[in-house]
Order: sequence, then C-alpha cells, then structure tokens
Amino acid sequence: MTEQKAELLCVGNAMVDLFTGTGGEIPASWGLSKQAQHLTHSEIAKILAALPPPLVTSGGGAANAAKIACFLGISTAFVGSVGFDGDPYAAVFEEGLTGAGVIPCLIRDSSPTGVCLVLKTGGDAQVIAACPGAALRLAAEDVPEDRIREARAVILDGFLLGRDALIHRVLDLANRWGTPVALDVGSPYLAASRAGEIARYCREYPLIVFMNEEEADAFCRTFSNGAEGDGVPDTGSQRRIKVDADLLKKMTAKDIFPIIVVKRGKRGATVFAGGRVYPAPAIAVNPAEATGAGDAFCAGFMAGWLRGKPLAECAAVGNKTAREVLDGPGAGVDRKKLAHLTGSLQFAVNP
Repeated sequence: MTEQKAELLCVGNAMVDLFTGTGGEIPASWGLSKQAQHLTHSEIAKILAALPPPLVTSGGGAANAAKIACFLGISTAFVGSVGFDGDPYAAVFEEGLTGAGVIPCLIRDSSPTGVCLVLKTGGDAQVIAACPGAALRLAAEDVPEDRIREARAVILDGFLLGRDALIHRVLDLANRWGTPVALDVGSPYLAASRAGEIARYCREYPLIVFMNEEEADAFCRTFSNGAEGDGVPDTGSQRRIKVDADLLKKMTAKDIFPIIVVKRGKRGATVFAGGRVYPAPAIAVNPAEATGAGDAFCAGFMAGWLRGKPLAECAAVGNKTAREVLDGPGAGVDRKKLAHLTGSLQFAVNP
C-alpha cells in the first residue's frame, strides 16, 4: 500500500487540551498562582478530580493548524511525540488527528502524553496549566526527511524554539528541498528571548513568521532598544506601532522571504513582505473562546498560500478561518463551517 503523501507537514508538541471551569475562586492548594504555569500530571489530575468533567480534545498549536488545514482541503501530516500504548490521552490525540483527516506520524514514548488544562474562572478570565510530558521527547531524528521532501510547506510550532537540534533539522532539510517553513512564534517571551535566533533564521531560511501584536512588539523591542535597532524610545502606542512596522518592513525588504505576518485579533492582520505592507482587516466579533484562533489563522493563511492566493487574500482567508473557531473551545470547528472557504481555495496551486 502506497503511503499517503501530504502537501503540508506540521511539526510540534502533541498536547491534549482539557477545558473546564471552577464557577468561582481557585483554591490556593492547587498551585495556580499565574495565568499560565507548568504542573505535573498528578497535580493536574488532582485538580480535575474536583471539577466538572472536562471537554477533552487534541491540541497543541501545530496539531490544531493541521486539523484546520485538512478541513480546508489541504492534505496534511503531523509529527509529534505522544505517550505509551494504553495511555488514554495518546488515543484521544491520535483520534483527534485522524478524525480530521490528518496523517499521524507519532512517536511513542514511555512518558505520559502532554496535557494542557484551560480553566475558566468567571467571565473571560482563565488560567492555564500544562504538563508537556512526552511532547518534549520528540527528537531531531524523529522528523522524517521524506515528509519534508514531499511537502510544499512546513508549519513549525514556536514552542519548539530552544530545542536547537530539532529546529535545525527541520530548517536544514526544508532548505535542502526548497520547502518554505512557517514558524508560529507562540508567546511574547519566546519572541523576545529568541529574537536573535528568529532574525537569523529569517536571513538564512525560506521562512514565514507568524506573530500576534504582543509577540511582534516583544520581538521588535529587542532590536529597537539595542545596538541593532534605531534606538527610538517607547514614547506611545502609535509611535511604538510605527517603529515595529518600520523594522518589519526593513527585515522583509531584500528577497521573497522572510514573510512576516502580524495577527491583530479583531483588527485582522498585516503582512510584511518584499518591503511592502499588505493589510487585511477583519469583521470584529465577541469570541466565546479565543483559544486556537491563532492556530486557525495560520492554517487558513497557509491554505491560501498553497493555493496561489496573493498575500493579502491569504491573510483574509486566515481571518475568516480564525473567526470560525471563536464559537467554541480550542480549535474545535465543524468542517461544514469551513466549506465556503474550501470552495474558494480550489484553483491554481503555487509552483
């Protein structure tokens, strides 16, 4: 039997998302003192035992993007590491992928599958507790070269930044086979702490970088406040936005890549490429749950890009795709809701 090929390969942390709520205050004994923190599997299990049964779904940024891309008609594979045979969360994760049509390329590890608890605490407030578990055991050699060779694009989870051997294998193989890589940065902390690496990757590899506004600002500040920047102080939000935009235009001015996409939530997105700016406004909505919207945007943008859409239209597809995940938790979306977008993507493919 011939192995099914994928035009999009997603590489990232394999996580299972657990959505539930307290309906009130969080007990201090749970150790949830921050908006986001790491706990052990046993600590998360103890918290879950005191809460209503969670909604359980496969998650992680790259896996979310993989599922949405499949819904948009893009043949997609996912590479990640899950727990041992018999681990119920490993089964949940794999079923989430295959149910969406994603080709699973999963590594099995003796550690439990990674989990992420998203805990609603009233109104729009929530806290997050994660235990990456087996997700951290994905090694460089686990990424199959043939998958990168046959793919026409790769989505790389920004939470892999810092795992240098893994990142470099993906980027080097992609560069060898002429496969562009989309890096979704993932957090302001990573955008700032790994800014030098990201900038170097932009210079050396065919890269499409996704950041939200907070991440873009954190990234740009490391240069505008340092020796490589223009030394402009932070004198106000509008001034700051202009400084960031000028830097991103400069970074993208010399070649086809890098392409830098800034996700602006209710205000849509802005694409920086070839020294030019391509705005893509969005229709503002009040989200029931924003988790996974950025992953959906990335999937929609890349689906448009793979189908030969101009950059502004790629961003518009990303905006529309992200909007569809705002009605529920995680990247859960009815495939039928994306049917109107899927139809519009079926035309000439990028060479």
